[in-house]
Amino acid sequence: MKNLDDLRRARKAAADKMQQAALKLGELEGATDVDDQALATAQTDFDSSDAEFQAADRAVKRAESVEAAQAAAATGDAGQGTGGQGADHTTPAQAQNPAHQGLEVGFMALALAATRGDRTRAVAQLERDGHSGIGAALNSTSESAGGVLVPRPMAASMIELLRPRVVVRKAGARTVPMSAGELRHAKQTGGATAGYGGEMEPIAPSEPSFDKIDRTLKKLRALVPVSNTLLNRATIGTATVVRDDMLKVMALREDLAFLRNDGSGDLPKGMRYWALPAHWNAGPVAATAAAADLALRRAVSLVEDANVSMVTPGWTMRAGAKSWLASLRDANGNLLYPEIDAKGTLKGFPIFTTSQIPNNLGVGGNETEITFADFSEMMIGEGGEMRIAQSTEAAFVDASGDTQSAFQNDLTLFRAITEHDFAPEHDEAIAGFNAADWSLQAA
Repeated sequence: MKNLDDLRRARKAAADKMQQAALKLGELEGATDVDDQALATAQTDFDSSDAEFQAADRAVKRAESVEAAQAAAATGDAGQGTGGQGADHTTPAQAQNPAHQGLEVGFMALALAATRGDRTRAVAQLERDGHSGIGAALNSTSESAGGVLVPRPMAASMIELLRPRVVVRKAGARTVPMSAGELRHAKQTGGATAGYGGEMEPIAPSEPSFDKIDRTLKKLRALVPVSNTLLNRATIGTATVVRDDMLKVMALREDLAFLRNDGSGDLPKGMRYWALPAHWNAGPVAATAAAADLALRRAVSLVEDANVSMVTPGWTMRAGAKSWLASLRDANGNLLYPEIDAKGTLKGFPIFTTSQIPNNLGVGGNETEITFADFSEMMIGEGGEMRIAQSTEAAFVDASGDTQSAFQNDLTLFRAITEHDFAPEHDEAIAGFNAADWSLQAA
């Protein structure tokens, strides 16, 4: 069975085919010497492509209706702690405790682990444990060798939980759907013009120029080993551990990808490599108050002078660089940037820190990167799906680079897969520089 994204792609292909058939038919109808046979063939082709599109459109709408129904069904048992609401209540449930958001995915993973990936038995276990709403949602998902597809509302809940954990998301990057697996977006590269003139003088024509942003989904895979002792009971605490471990590893990898991956192979292209060459000073900037202040002012100026809207501007850097800047003093011994400790801002703009920005760059291994951007111009294209799988026999490579056996260590290995990509709406919204010895350890 095709999933919703496959159906949408098929509908888009049918629409393109229909457009081509319509153009050909229009050309023949507008010709002075009409070929009746060619015209009849073109009309048949158009009718066929129209029927193909209508069928594809109906399939998409059916799948969307099923997905909406399953989201409504995943509200838990009717009348159980609902304050008298009946079975016809179809508003998707919200966690009474915000800390419980996304736990459905944790419970789903636990049930699948306990039943060795048998979805039917996992659904039965969830119902026995009082989680019939989650069981109903799991029962509606598609299953393959790649694992179980988490229903979109639950996947969206997990993705939303990444916002406070991922620097680029937290700073204000916009999330846009890539429901057909592609992100196509027009960006304006040149504006229209206006000018003064006399009463009878013609107005000089002008029009904005455009370029395109064309991205495709990149696959993010997270592996989470969990002790089998912890999995003996499907409690809220255990589901929280599984959920939080998934979020932690996904957030760390997203930070690295959105900030400084180079876009090669299957990697997203991060802000460092979207920045225009003229907007990035590879320097490196020296560890002095004068050099630091000049570099910071230049980064802000480059973005502001590019007519960027500056809706949600901010900085990204390592926590060590932030602490170093906060310690700088002028010739009179006064703090150069007291607002860092007082408000968490620099030059009036918020600072977001992450350890995923290296501090060992450059020839001397002592450089880091400071980035300034308007994050409202950053776009994260989301596929909107999450697929989970588990194994007690698989092997994995730990943080030290050693291969570990889940079976030998009495672990269950969870795998979560999501898809997304990253691009700025305008490259000019990013500026930054390399800085050497910007840390208290080097001082």
